[in-house]
Amino acid sequence: MGAGRPRRWKLPFHRSAPSSPSSKSSSPPEPEHHSPARSAAAVEEEEAVPAEFVCLILGALMADPVILPSGQTYERACLQACAELAFLPPGMASASDAMIPNAALKAAIGTWCARSGRVVPAPPSAEAAREAVLRAMPPDVAKSVRTRRAALASSSNSSYSSPASAGSTSSYTSSSEIIPADEEVGVKPVKEGTNKEVETAVDPLEDVVVAKVMDAEEEEEVVLAVAGLREATRESAERRRALCTPRMLAALRRVLLIQRHASARVDATAALVNLTLEPANKVRIVRAGAVPPLVEVLRSSTSPPEAREHAAGALFGLALNEDNRAAIGVLGAVPPLLDLLTSPAHPAPARRDAGMALYHLSLAAVNQSKIARFPGAPKALLAVASSAAERTQIRRLALMVVCNVAACTEGRAALMDAGAVAAVTAILSHDTRNAELDEWCVAAMYAMSRGSLRFRGLARAAGADKALRRIAEECAPGVVRRDMARKTLRAMRNEADDAADLTGSSLECGDGDDCAGSIVSDGLMSFRRRQRELGSSSCGNTAEF
Repeated sequence: MGAGRPRRWKLPFHRSAPSSPSSKSSSPPEPEHHSPARSAAAVEEEEAVPAEFVCLILGALMADPVILPSGQTYERACLQACAELAFLPPGMASASDAMIPNAALKAAIGTWCARSGRVVPAPPSAEAAREAVLRAMPPDVAKSVRTRRAALASSSNSSYSSPASAGSTSSYTSSSEIIPADEEVGVKPVKEGTNKEVETAVDPLEDVVVAKVMDAEEEEEVVLAVAGLREATRESAERRRALCTPRMLAALRRVLLIQRHASARVDATAALVNLTLEPANKVRIVRAGAVPPLVEVLRSSTSPPEAREHAAGALFGLALNEDNRAAIGVLGAVPPLLDLLTSPAHPAPARRDAGMALYHLSLAAVNQSKIARFPGAPKALLAVASSAAERTQIRRLALMVVCNVAACTEGRAALMDAGAVAAVTAILSHDTRNAELDEWCVAAMYAMSRGSLRFRGLARAAGADKALRRIAEECAPGVVRRDMARKTLRAMRNEADDAADLTGSSLECGDGDDCAGSIVSDGLMSFRRRQRELGSSSCGNTAEF
């Protein structure tokens, strides 16, 4: 009898004392006895656990937090138990969803535990995780699952005791066992009856590079090995797919993190850029943990400018995959990319790649909020977009990110606090011959007008109506920016046909849309899709380094 379709349920948030999950499940909690010397304030402070540190399924501090493509974070063991029990928690689309280690949150939990005198939590056992998932289910569903599992266990025991079935049960592997490393990063294990020569073929260069990086005593040997890898990744798509293995990616991580030789770091980042050219490699690279080293290259003041440029290009290539965007943002890529884009001291190619990476990352709602909340980010983006000294391409990229950030309520508020309405109006008024900037300026104004009563007053004060009327009158019918300008003007006048827009209804794309977090309007959606295609092709992740 086949397994039923995974069901979803809503998790009520609850907090519990963040004791070790494994001990919590193995024995009932004992009553606490506080010494008379301890104040009530001390007890209250001990119980105040930050909500973001608690797994909604387990109800305790997370020991191994992992993030889903949706942006939700859970304890790894609980998600494995959800997959085993065929239930999907909020934010999990399927049992095969990528689980990206949330290293930043894990470090924050460890720091908080050390500061508050808590014991760092240990990962829960598989049985404790299953029990936590069952407790989170509706009672009737949990009861049926327990009954089914008991029946399966009884059937398994009886078949195991039978001599005729001993051979079949001896090779049984529990779904709660640890997944092999290759399978975790997306490499499918070889199955019986398949062509093993094709599936297990190893590129000869892999052994050479891994051996040199891991064991070589001379830095020069590592430099030569990584340079050879960079050249190999330029040869063909087949070679790039063959070289994108867990062992090779681990070797590249090591070079980026501990190798002091500048040319080795440059070649390693360039090799990663080339590997991201293949769509099949993009998710695999993120799951293998390559994002934190790339972020470190961007942050480090000792990184060569060329390595920083390639790191931004690699993140751009990875961000083209929708499933990677939330994970890349959580792993800390947004702040250094913002710094790279908004700082004129960096080379133009590096700023271009940083801007394209930020644009695609900000298509995810979780990253829109990150940019809106990052100190000084809205003002820095507007400064770049408004500067006549900047290249048009860099100004356009800044406006593209602004449009995405304006797709969320928090982003609109942050942009208007930073003076975005006046800044964009000034660009429209002064750069009257730049159609490329006009398009994105009108899109930004249209985005900020959605669901915001505050926009009308700011737009009137900035004289936006004059600039928008120019666009509406000069453009031919059917041009997207003309339609957006007319709708924005109606929003400023608070006309009846825009009443729904001012309430913010239907503001953002659904989870299944290709550009989650973007604004729902046929005209704007087609405009942004066209611009994304043009941006990806003109600045895109197509050049080999």
